[in-house]
Amino acid sequence: MDFQEKRGIGYCGLACVLCRDNDCPGCAAKYTEGEGCSVTECAMKKGLDGCFGCVESDSCTESMLHNKRIKAFNRYAREFGVDALINRLRVNYENGITYHTPDKTPGDYDVLETEGEIYQLLRYGRNDPYANCPEFDTEHFHLRQVRMEDAEELLCFYGDLSKWMFYGNEMSNSIFASRHATVEEMQKCIAVWLGEYKNKFYVRLSVIDRAAEKAIGTIEVFDNLDKTKRKAALHIDLSAPYETQAYIAELLALADRELFAIFGFKYLVVRAAPDAVERLAALRSAGYKLHEFESRKHYYMKESLL
Repeated sequence: MDFQEKRGIGYCGLACVLCRDNDCPGCAAKYTEGEGCSVTECAMKKGLDGCFGCVESDSCTESMLHNKRIKAFNRYAREFGVDALINRLRVNYENGITYHTPDKTPGDYDVLETEGEIYQLLRYGRNDPYANCPEFDTEHFHLRQVRMEDAEELLCFYGDLSKWMFYGNEMSNSIFASRHATVEEMQKCIAVWLGEYKNKFYVRLSVIDRAAEKAIGTIEVFDNLDKTKRKAALHIDLSAPYETQAYIAELLALADRELFAIFGFKYLVVRAAPDAVERLAALRSAGYKLHEFESRKHYYMKESLL
């Protein structure tokens, strides 16, 4: 079975691009008015590209639309677009994830028990960062998921931030607005970060100085910033001695080397205030361009080269 992109995605959400019938041109190509399936007829009458665009899809009585795989594929198309769905199916196919098997046994998507598990496999392949939090090593740093035991070391940093350096979430921002934060408050903040990871919202990693063996900041990969445009944010929080062009460039190189591929985003944005001279130099050197959007100012963006 080959990947046939020209076949596209069926109106219902079937992956015609991976159909085992080599003679089938795809649901859209073979459609004839009055002779297609009821799902196709309905979508065509509504002027939709697929059921993923229908506001009534959750209450639809078509039985096939309640299939867990169909629901997961339509969810992905609704959030990212049908072209992105085709692209993810291609990437997964090239990495050995099966839609159909030659002997007609259930493929990788069908053996999973829930719609959520299928969606995660589709979105991240076998390297789901929300199933097993990734760890990374660079020349000077080890990065791994933030832990409660990091609270005291991180407090030395987060409890004394210059305002322009801080890019964390709103709860941690309010906790550390004063310079009198406690270990308990730091733990409260870490609990929020871990909770958001459990909810598959973002990943927060502690940045460990490998030589000193201590946490000197964190990075957050927020890959739900803009799903339709596949845009993610990288929040880099480093203590003052590490806020240098060289160290930031090291983390940006990690993003190029690992994060784009693992999380599957197309664009990555990083904030740098106007007086963050070292950070700005690192961003510009790495190919980031100014990208201010909505109410967010001083952000810089880079497109994946993958």
